[in-house]
Amino acid sequence: MTILHFIKQLAHDLGGKITEIGGPLPDGSGFACMSLPLPDNHWSIQQSEAYEPPPMPFRMGVGPKRDEWAEKVRAAARYAYRSATMQGREPDLDPDALVQNFVVGLLGYWTVDGLSSTDEWANPVPIPPLHK
Repeated sequence: MTILHFIKQLAHDLGGKITEIGGPLPDGSGFACMSLPLPDNHWSIQQSEAYEPPPMPFRMGVGPKRDEWAEKVRAAARYAYRSATMQGREPDLDPDALVQNFVVGLLGYWTVDGLSSTDEWANPVPIPPLHK
């Protein structure tokens, strides 16, 4: 069985769709990208008969502080969407990546100070204050 046949069989067995196959690369390796359907029990497609109210963990009334927070939350949501879709070029949105990127966009990286400790370019300019 060739590797290409194996990849196609794997995609078929998993109910996936191969979106790209490349190679050989200069080092002799190759790659394949596959889109898989969400499992039936995934949180994003769970059916509910009842209305699901929003969690509102940072609930606040109208006013300047809400307006300020709302814009920051919108910016984090836009970052999350762009990150989860490769700047809008990937139509196969991963809802878990969207949520994870939203948390990073809102709260920062999973480090002591919330900043990227490995890539300076990955930190915002100016760096916002650290909330504790």
